[in-house]
Amino acid sequence: MIRESLYFSFAGRRSTEFGIYNINVSGGLMEEQVVSSRTINEVSVRDNPKPYFIDTVKEPKKFSLSFSFLETKMTDEMENEVLGWLDVDFYQPLFFSENIDRVFYAMPVEGINYIHNGLRQGYLTLTMRCDSPFGYSHEITTPWHEFIKSKPTYKDTMLLENKGHHPFKPEMWIKKVGNGNITIHNLSNGSRIFKINNLKDNEEVYVDCEEQIIESSLPNIWRYDDFNDEYLEIVYGKNLLKIDGEAKIKFKYRYIFS
Repeated sequence: MIRESLYFSFAGRRSTEFGIYNINVSGGLMEEQVVSSRTINEVSVRDNPKPYFIDTVKEPKKFSLSFSFLETKMTDEMENEVLGWLDVDFYQPLFFSENIDRVFYAMPVEGINYIHNGLRQGYLTLTMRCDSPFGYSHEITTPWHEFIKSKPTYKDTMLLENKGHHPFKPEMWIKKVGNGNITIHNLSNGSRIFKINNLKDNEEVYVDCEEQIIESSLPNIWRYDDFNDEYLEIVYGKNLLKIDGEAKIKFKYRYIFS
């Protein structure tokens, strides 16, 4: 997916803007890491040749890139522009032309090297380190789903699909209709329940299930005490959600890939 890509996009700009194209300098077959490496944590005890297993920790993904100025020579102006683009101090979105729907959040480490023939013709090499062991889809935001009993199209269920390899926890916006509670049952995940009580009519609540943030549109109102402390998790496949209470709800999320 990476090696066979013609170009890539990093920090919102395509490499083709600079006349830069992805190349393979190793020759022969291409090698790519598809699952990040992991560390096994164990404890060894005297006189027991078998260590006690504790857990595993996945390491952030890391991969090398080589790309060449196929359309132009490396001028001083071009060098300044390219280095200003690549030499960042925070993780930036990175994706490749062969799979633009798989996004990594990465930044260069171990330096950026320019291999050339003395005539300003050559290629750059660098190593990208990701912020996690995973790749992601682009962000997906659903339209508002209305769970209002007076509507002729009223249903109390909806489907939310996870096409990734791992569960994700979405962001949610809930616009309450009438005073009362909102309960979301994930019938595809052991009927686990997300519930917020005592919401007011027209109150809008923002919930980041990953970061465990809850914010209300009402001044000086904190909804953590009204929450059952069970953040919504979307497992692989189609998730059937049942909603108790009247509200408008929309979701934002990214699929997570190994």
